[in-house]
Amino acid sequence: MLHKRAPLLLAFITLIGLTGSHEALAGEPVTTPAIRERGLVSPGDTTRLAAVMAKASRGEEICVAAIGGSITAGGLQTKDPKNRYVARVAAWFTQTFPQAKVRFVNAGIGGTNSLYGAMRVQRDVLSKQPDLVIVEYAVNDNHPVPMFWSTYEGVLRQILREPQQPAVVQLFFMQRKGENAQETQHMLGRHYDLPMVSFRDAWWPELYSGRVRWETMYADVVHPNDTGHILASELLIALLQRVKDQPAPANVQTTLPAPMISDLFVDCRYAQHADLKPTANLGWTTNADKSKWESPSAGGTIEFSFDGELLFVGYEIDAEVEPLASYRIDGGESRPLKRNPNRLPLAEGLKPGPHTIRIELASAMSRQVPNAKVRVWSLGAAGKTR
Repeated sequence: MLHKRAPLLLAFITLIGLTGSHEALAGEPVTTPAIRERGLVSPGDTTRLAAVMAKASRGEEICVAAIGGSITAGGLQTKDPKNRYVARVAAWFTQTFPQAKVRFVNAGIGGTNSLYGAMRVQRDVLSKQPDLVIVEYAVNDNHPVPMFWSTYEGVLRQILREPQQPAVVQLFFMQRKGENAQETQHMLGRHYDLPMVSFRDAWWPELYSGRVRWETMYADVVHPNDTGHILASELLIALLQRVKDQPAPANVQTTLPAPMISDLFVDCRYAQHADLKPTANLGWTTNADKSKWESPSAGGTIEFSFDGELLFVGYEIDAEVEPLASYRIDGGESRPLKRNPNRLPLAEGLKPGPHTIRIELASAMSRQVPNAKVRVWSLGAAGKTR
């Protein structure tokens, strides 16, 4: 769920002793050369990665980042945060280039997909000036929703067009039966000639054959445990080691190909509570930690303005008041506001330009459930503003 946010982790790396493989305990899976080879879906164009290596070898500061869902965030599944795959990749840079200063950004948020990622990648990742960004949405985008092709492409294009020219690596995890969105994300990776690493391709044959048990690397049906994160980091580090000794590129390709699916999510605007100012408000207040707008128990309305062709709202509704909650776009038809909608937009196909959303809570029954509320914490818009 969006409201259970994993905090962004931005720190200087002080980890040591990472070599790209780990000493196996009894019964623990071991990343063999064949598994590493399977895990490399495509090396892609490695010139941006080589540029990161060259920068680190000169002793400059570099930033390693990852954006994704709860797998990237680590959640409660990893006992030691240092074992999360992005932390171990950053630690590899620290060990390999001890003269460099290495920062890392963990921008994983549980229960979110690439739609939410496209909305926030500028604020949560690109504002940190990353040199390398790992993109992990193969599990949370695994739904029959064509929009996720466009939203995932939007995440990639936003990163690739940055003036700093960060390298992008796609990372594909899986669910218990091997399901993920790798097929479509792989096509986009080919379109942009990106390095791609697949935990699924590497380890599914071992799991399916029974040579490795799921429980040794996963804490549940979706989330890798410490061992799973370590094994994923080894696949990523194998790619980095492959690139490490390449000569520094004379130049990096900066011209992107035309979008494969859509450029709708190339330009996104996003605001969280601190920057989410209502244009009209009848009774709504901020919650105790000032992270959300909350509806009054007696009913009320709140309105926000936005610019674009598509609207995303991060919100939650208590079950007792769901029948009373509705919204209107630009003062139009009232529509029910449903629970758990945070994977999809509230409005699409709008004309470019300014719009409003008004969220309404009827008072008839809400007085009978005074502690039940609607809460809003973020708003994002995509597409042209004019």
